[in-house]
Amino acid sequence: MDQRFAFLFLFCSIVGHVTSFRSGTCGGEMFVEKSAVIDAPTDADCTWKIETEPDRILALSAVNIGSFEQVQEYFTIHDGLGLASPIIYANEGETVVYTTQSSAEIRFKKMPTTQLQLRIEKAVNCPADLGLETNCTRLVDDVSCHCASYTKRNQTDQKAFCEDNGMLLVSIETPEEDKAISDTWGLGSDFWTSCIKTFGRWVWEATNTNLYPGYVNWYPIAEPFCNDQYDKNYTCMLIGYNGLHWGSYHCDGVWGAVCELHP
Repeated sequence: MDQRFAFLFLFCSIVGHVTSFRSGTCGGEMFVEKSAVIDAPTDADCTWKIETEPDRILALSAVNIGSFEQVQEYFTIHDGLGLASPIIYANEGETVVYTTQSSAEIRFKKMPTTQLQLRIEKAVNCPADLGLETNCTRLVDDVSCHCASYTKRNQTDQKAFCEDNGMLLVSIETPEEDKAISDTWGLGSDFWTSCIKTFGRWVWEATNTNLYPGYVNWYPIAEPFCNDQYDKNYTCMLIGYNGLHWGSYHCDGVWGAVCELHP
């Protein structure tokens, strides 16, 4: 077996995609397209240099470890490459730490007493907010970001607001994402989505995915196919309709919105 790939098999378990890899006798260099898991080396003083796409950041976590603090004695994670790159410290209880740029160095300084694995994932930056009357959080996983805007605009202007902030108007294609949005922001709030009716079809415009036969959560009397008036005149979808459901409405109505960004 080629020595380079033997080292990869020993120290790097591929979870998603690693598009390039170069190893040395201890540590190595890696470009992460999606995610990867590395085993802690059997020697101290090993360094991994990790990079991802320029407009993304890196999320790092310890596999099967409750808190990142428990394993920081074995290595340091540096935000960026080079000797002067600052160390990233985990706060109490944190299970994931993030870089502020697209590269990181993991410098092992002490051999772990038990098996230790680190997961490295490509992630998007998730600010605390996008300005007034907004709130952002990692809603569905550790690498994506959702932002709620409570400023009322029509659907077209909300789409532009999301895009101006490097995001897309939300597409809700799973019940898990729908529930997460409802649990976090749903009480008493209505939000525009990217779902519109075009050429007789309902489509998640942000992902260019047909709504049907996928997941749906229409409020019974607001489902377009159950009411001719809704079907003809209401061609944009709201979430939060009558509580926790979806409803169709004319696109010039002014409501809040949820923006999203995925790696």
